Amino acid sequence: PSSGGGRRRPQGSTNNPSWDLVQKLKRARDAKEVFGLLDEYDEHVNGFVAASAMAKLRRFGKSREALRVFSRSKIRGVALNVVAFNAAISACGRDWEKALEFFDELRELRMEPNVITYSALISTCGNGGQWEKALELFDEF
Repeated sequence: PSSGGGRRRPQGSTNNPSWDLVQKLKRARDAKEVFGLLDEYDEHVNGFVAASAMAKLRRFGKSREALRVFSRSKIRGVALNVVAFNAAISACGRDWEKALEFFDELRELRMEPNVITYSALISTCGNGGQWEKALELFDEF
């Protein structure tokens, strides 16, 4: 497909670099490639890109690295959204205290938690043996 000016865009490429980066992240073969893409396209990282990177890293069994993406994005001033917070909460595994910190931060930023937020948080609390807290969150939702 032509992009105007006589040059051809690579197949699957759009005029939205962040969306293109999300697509590249989906095809990444390992954690090293994920971080390489984030470094290469740093100026295009937004909340959705960060969430995509975290989800891909979790699929590789790299939850700790997924949380590094979240921290790195915050340090670099990326405007994180509820999708990114959901991915971070999901990456907490059994660390229910960390997940609750993310949940509190999300609320402090006046973002609205959604069903995915509560599901991830309840799951993390359950995995961490905090069934009473999980039930409390279920009732809150």
